[in-house]
Amino acid sequence: MRIAYTNQDTDMSFYKRRYTEGTMITSWGDTLPLRYTEVRANITGMLADIKVIQKFENNLNKNIEAVYVFPLPCDSAVNSLEIKIGERIIKGVIKEREEARRNYEEARDEGKKAGLLEQERENIFTMSVANIEHGQEILVTLTYYETVKYEDGEYEFVFPMTITPKYIDKTQVKDSEKISPPVEKRLAGREVNLFINLDARFPLGEVKSPTHLLYIEEKGENIRHIQFAKEGELPNKDFILKYSSSGEQLETSITCYRKEFKPGTFMLHVTPKIDYGPDEMVKREIIFVLDRSGSMGGRPMEQAGKALKACLRTMRAGDIFSIIAFDDRVEHLESQSIEFNDTNLLRADRYIDSIRARGGTDILSAMEGALKIPANKLYVRQIVFLTDGAVGNEEFVLQEIKKSLGKSRVFTFGIGPAVNRLLLDGMVEMGRGTARYITFNENIEEAIQKFSNQTSFPILTDISLEWKDASVADMYPVKIPDLYFGHVLYTVGRFHSSGKATAILKAMTGGGEFRQEIEIDLPDESTEYPLIETIWARKRIDSLLKKMGEKPKEKHEIRDEIIGIAMRYSLMSPYTSLVAVEEGDDDEEQKEKKEIMRVDVPSMVPEGLNRDAFAGPAQRTVLSADHGSTMKLSHSPARYTPRPMSAIINIKRDDSSGPVLMRRAIMSEECPSPGPSAFQKDPLPAPSAGKEVFTGGAIYSRTPRPFTDPAFSTLPPADKMDEAENEKGIVWEESGPLSFECEEDFDESPVSPEPQVCEMKSGEKITPEMIDLTFKYLVRNQNADGSWSKEVLEEKKVISTSMALLAFIKEGHTSKAGNYIPQVSKAVYFIQSHIDNLSGMALALSTMVFIEIFKHSDKKKERKDAEKAIAILKDNLYKFKNPTEKTFASLSVKSAVTSGLMSEEELPETDKWLSEGKDSAKMISNIAKMDDIIALFLCIISGKEDFINSSVDLLINHYVRGGPQEGSINIFELNPVDTTAQGIFVLCQNRNLYENRNA
Repeated sequence: MRIAYTNQDTDMSFYKRRYTEGTMITSWGDTLPLRYTEVRANITGMLADIKVIQKFENNLNKNIEAVYVFPLPCDSAVNSLEIKIGERIIKGVIKEREEARRNYEEARDEGKKAGLLEQERENIFTMSVANIEHGQEILVTLTYYETVKYEDGEYEFVFPMTITPKYIDKTQVKDSEKISPPVEKRLAGREVNLFINLDARFPLGEVKSPTHLLYIEEKGENIRHIQFAKEGELPNKDFILKYSSSGEQLETSITCYRKEFKPGTFMLHVTPKIDYGPDEMVKREIIFVLDRSGSMGGRPMEQAGKALKACLRTMRAGDIFSIIAFDDRVEHLESQSIEFNDTNLLRADRYIDSIRARGGTDILSAMEGALKIPANKLYVRQIVFLTDGAVGNEEFVLQEIKKSLGKSRVFTFGIGPAVNRLLLDGMVEMGRGTARYITFNENIEEAIQKFSNQTSFPILTDISLEWKDASVADMYPVKIPDLYFGHVLYTVGRFHSSGKATAILKAMTGGGEFRQEIEIDLPDESTEYPLIETIWARKRIDSLLKKMGEKPKEKHEIRDEIIGIAMRYSLMSPYTSLVAVEEGDDDEEQKEKKEIMRVDVPSMVPEGLNRDAFAGPAQRTVLSADHGSTMKLSHSPARYTPRPMSAIINIKRDDSSGPVLMRRAIMSEECPSPGPSAFQKDPLPAPSAGKEVFTGGAIYSRTPRPFTDPAFSTLPPADKMDEAENEKGIVWEESGPLSFECEEDFDESPVSPEPQVCEMKSGEKITPEMIDLTFKYLVRNQNADGSWSKEVLEEKKVISTSMALLAFIKEGHTSKAGNYIPQVSKAVYFIQSHIDNLSGMALALSTMVFIEIFKHSDKKKERKDAEKAIAILKDNLYKFKNPTEKTFASLSVKSAVTSGLMSEEELPETDKWLSEGKDSAKMISNIAKMDDIIALFLCIISGKEDFINSSVDLLINHYVRGGPQEGSINIFELNPVDTTAQGIFVLCQNRNLYENRNA
């Protein structure tokens, strides 16, 4: 058994307060009425079965009706409601919405216990619980099913916890009060807990959360038990769980459910086997649309600005772009799209820096502004929205966008802790794009890199799925959306046959027609996954709702069909609700009508949002027994409050990727484990006793102080420190001095100090993580033409760019694979455009690049490029004069020989040139010019241990950790882009060297 604590959030304080989820603090000091929320999820393969348990309690001297508006995933299939009062259990039943409301109100007015669950939007629900008596506790449990998302080798499970207050045009949104719950006035320390049984059905790799600190128990290679590691977690941001396979990525997966002699239901995932290459990249016009409304103020605005700058740098020479900023007004960088070059990139950066949050959120006007920009038929238009989607008129916005979208592709970046996924997912569905969501603590560069990998290559369009030897019907989505790099085809449907069958995937690519056949076995009977049928029914309802918008004349027929499906599968929908009513009771006194007070449970403001901007003067919304009018919530623009600088001060960990606290520790008996469920008698099993792998003592963790000085001393034992001191940021290990790390997660808000630049010292290790930071630095600083250099002479630019490329390729990042496909492709094109005019070292390095790319792909196109470069090299060998040039030429030749592109006999002097180069190596004690870095490479290949160690230490001494230059090799009076490009080449060319240094 292994245990891990992991998250991206460095705040590790354990809350002592016991105000809980949904609690409203009244003016007379009582707490009302939703005390606790618990989430229990069972994830099996691609399917998730989730129970949400809400604990209501009444401390008032009157009966109350609690009304709570809350979010669920927009594709959740909600199908069960249960109320527990003591030992009594009241089961909910599905009814038409009007009838369910009527039954509930009658029971409420008769003094009976009752619960009503209504769907206001696909992702917003209202729970009403009537006649909670003084001192009484009621548990309400709802159940829903959904599928786990899969993209680019990573699985994702999301549970939304709060609702971002929305910008609402009441002329378009007639039910605004139903989707705008009151907002709590002050932080009440509300509590939510979460337990997940994850059975991935494959060997698990990394399991992490970018939003919360987790306690993870390993129960086998496929299974993890997961729960929050902190008590008193606040429901003020969405919970996100991400995990991956330790082996192969998902290719084809089919899951079926079928009762004997009945039609079956299937869920199919297919990864198209298509070879993407740099020649298949298309010219793009990208229109970036940035939300500057009040709800984006502070950290979301900062995140969006960084994301937009990173997006710009994924473009290629020949692309064009435009930037629009909007609130309730729309502003343009230019009235038409402009060329992507270094000059316009600088203009764009300055414009982004000038944008400040203000006003409302008029997404529709922003989209209209983007579509009014004159289009160029030579370019594929991509519209990229960066927003939190804080609007209430989603349906109207989506309908209007669909009318005028045309062939434009739409991509969305959801910024913040509680994004409107219903709107953003809807936009990309009709715009045939993809949606990404970025939390405050998530690495923006990684999210942008995945976006770039997807949008830089042609997609599968006009997709169809045909069947051979099978009877298949009612597949959803009806129209399969375009597929992007890293995406999988997902569909659910019904089948009426059995046995061997073939699914035939047909589509179009930039290179022509695409076809792939998938062999499938459809069963006569399979009952392991009954929830697939419910998920299919929900997809059918969603499809019918879209059809209703397209064919308003058929509204009544479609409505009846939706109700029929919902009733058959016990599903929530806009026209059906779940209602639970206490049955007859002989106690007449209990049936007496009593005064009842309605209490609207306030929504918690998302993390970092200024609650005063939303709450206004209203502290609560209360209805008396006569159910009078509701107090309206005043809405004003919101802003995010600055957050103090954070840091991680933790126990040394292994080289596993991602911020991990107490990585893979087997807990001792003394180590406190997370508490059991507040409701279940059989919570997740407590971790087995074991030994602490780091030392023999327990580990105590509290909130770290902002980083000020890395020189910490050993701390006293925990039993000699008072509780207040423990809360100030102590990480203590009983058996000896601590080893600290400074993970500089600096906040750039005005209250934070400037990011600290920590240069490495001689003798320190170079790690794969540091190399990846260098790649990210180079990605951030790539020129519009694809080069990595600030030199004026083209040959010098080619030298730096080629050396950087060879480092990327050495680490597995090519123009067809790895994490930096668009950037590597741009750099390769830059070199290709100059290859005919190169000589000397620039030609030798360029040739080496094309040979190495061919080695990694073994494709005809790459072979042709490599053979062309080798031919040019052979024609110019007589021009190579000095030992350095001859050394690189000989290395290119040897690489060509090992790849089978030429024979050693063609250039017999290769060994002599290489030997002369190694002999010419001289110890370098200081880097004063770019040629010194080239000289360091000669020291590396010389084979002399003292030369190697000195050279590597000299480069490491200039490696920067922290601040905006993190990952660079920064040398005084030399341009950091060139020094980094060449320096990382030197460090990466001998992989065994730095691996041995790390041992």
